Amino acid sequence: MKKGFVIAIDGPLASGKGTIAKKLAQVLHGVDLYTGAMYRCVAYYCSTKGIDLHNDQEVIAQLGKIVISFEGDEVFLNGDTVTEAIHTAAIAEGASVVGSIPEVRKNLVMRQQEIGLAEMQHGKIIIVEGRDIGTVVFPDAALKIYLTASETVRAKRRLAQYQRRGDTRTFESVLDQIKTRDTRDKEREVDPLTSDPESLGYVILDNSEMNEAQTIKSILVELRKRKIL
Repeated sequence: MKKGFVIAIDGPLASGKGTIAKKLAQVLHGVDLYTGAMYRCVAYYCSTKGIDLHNDQEVIAQLGKIVISFEGDEVFLNGDTVTEAIHTAAIAEGASVVGSIPEVRKNLVMRQQEIGLAEMQHGKIIIVEGRDIGTVVFPDAALKIYLTASETVRAKRRLAQYQRRGDTRTFESVLDQIKTRDTRDKEREVDPLTSDPESLGYVILDNSEMNEAQTIKSILVELRKRKIL
């Protein structure tokens, strides 16, 4: 059996990581390991139980009660599907809050590594996206992509997502959200989004003026260039 490998896709909010990871997994017949869903599940679980997301100890105490699993595109929390429920603006923000807690990150990183290693043992290609995948979760990934785009483009993309869900917030508010989240992700003490991806072996891919197909094609070019495929 051919040995499996990991493709790590890191980058800032609304750079298209989730969409690209999912479509790349389809193209390569691989596994899309949606790590962001895990942080969203923690935030969702705590919110439904009335836990203050800013109370680190209360959040940490819930980790042993949370079981997260994936089946295709579906995300399950303790056996119940939460695929739609975890994609609200409030849960997205909550995921960022709980994701800054060191114990939460350590716990979820361990789970992510266990899933990835199990899939690789079965010869699978695992596509993993997030903000610390190539630095912390899978530092030995066969290919590390740093996917980014301008703040304006990312704000427009996120605004379109909100509008499809009936959210009426303004472009200005979304742009402010992007800037605030970028600062938080890069300045958090634990596993920050790298500010110098090139020095860490990432291929920097700015898709501000690229569509999804062009972005996928660029990643495939990098895989072939390195003789990974």
